Amino acid sequence: MTTIPDPQEASERALAYPEFRRFYVGAVCGTNGGWISRILMSWLAWDLTHSPTFVGVIAATSMLPIAIFGPFFGALIDRMSARIAFQRVTLALLAVPVVIAALLAAGWLTAVPLFFVALSFGIVMSAYHPVRQSLGPRLVERPAIGSVVALAALNFNIGRLLAPALGGAMIAAFGTFPTSLIGVVLALPNALIAPTLRPREGDHESHGALLADLAEGFRVVWERWAIRRSILLAVAALGLIRGISEILALVADGMFGRGATGLGLLTSAVGGGALVAAIFQVVAGNRLLRYRPLRFAVIWAGFVGTLGLVHAPSFEWTLPAASLVGFASTFVGVSLQIGVQSRLEDELRGRVMSIWMLANTASTSALAFGLSGLTVWIGLPAATTASVIVASVAVIALWVIPTDR
Repeated sequence: MTTIPDPQEASERALAYPEFRRFYVGAVCGTNGGWISRILMSWLAWDLTHSPTFVGVIAATSMLPIAIFGPFFGALIDRMSARIAFQRVTLALLAVPVVIAALLAAGWLTAVPLFFVALSFGIVMSAYHPVRQSLGPRLVERPAIGSVVALAALNFNIGRLLAPALGGAMIAAFGTFPTSLIGVVLALPNALIAPTLRPREGDHESHGALLADLAEGFRVVWERWAIRRSILLAVAALGLIRGISEILALVADGMFGRGATGLGLLTSAVGGGALVAAIFQVVAGNRLLRYRPLRFAVIWAGFVGTLGLVHAPSFEWTLPAASLVGFASTFVGVSLQIGVQSRLEDELRGRVMSIWMLANTASTSALAFGLSGLTVWIGLPAATTASVIVASVAVIALWVIPTDR
């Protein structure tokens, strides 16, 4: 088991814990590699077919398994050693970029293999997210859980800022195969570090049948209004804001003809705004949870940024809009997730956080696919505007419901 300070002297800084520091090093490398693989798949979807619908299909396929399989993996992870689960998942994460590189090297990567690679990536991620969200808090004491979530967001958004720009530039300069190799190299540290971690483990023998454990996770979410409300708000507010971020190829090249470089720039702009939000939350910590009006104000700012992306008069104007989208997505998502994690017992983290991911990824993938499909019929600006109106009504409905219900 990991060595941690006495509870009365426990630090609120997650990086004060040696085990978490090792975990974070692997997470930083893996996140950057994952972003490079994702932008590579998105570009390949567009480059192979020039179909907005297929770009949306790949975005949805890489995320939808998280919604379908995530809760089952979450229940399974709560029944086994978090260390062993993490080791197995990191090896699977390494296998995905290896397969992409092999297919590209052999010249066998067409639309159908790309679909199955994206599906495999989504299935692996459906296991990775509940493992990661269960393991991180187990490496620290409870006062540092907010720091764990904020640092995870910081890592995610630094990756989103740097990796897409690097990936887009590499695709444009060197081609897709060298870019795929970067994803392989960056997946290695996570797999090597995983066996060295010794997280806090629970009593795995106290669990019942798998389906009963899964049902208990849903019951906890339903009965604890604070958790349920956070998930509903994430669906209503973040589904659209994150969904538009998944189909940026339609903006970068479909609307403005900027190719892979434009896609990298737009994705990095989203990451830049998200990074600002993540840094702010690392500094401010749990104090952000008290500022409910600020959270809702940032949601509206995210809706404004979403409209700005598709109604911009030139490509240059899409960049600040993308930054606003990134800021809102991270600020709202992290503050809601800190609230959920801080209310959970260790033995429930895998299940409840997989339900959190189910709600987030299902809404994001559904909006990404829906927007790309509607684009064929009415165009991206009209489809996005209609979606913002619907999402705004849902957010207002949640705003007026008392938080202490």
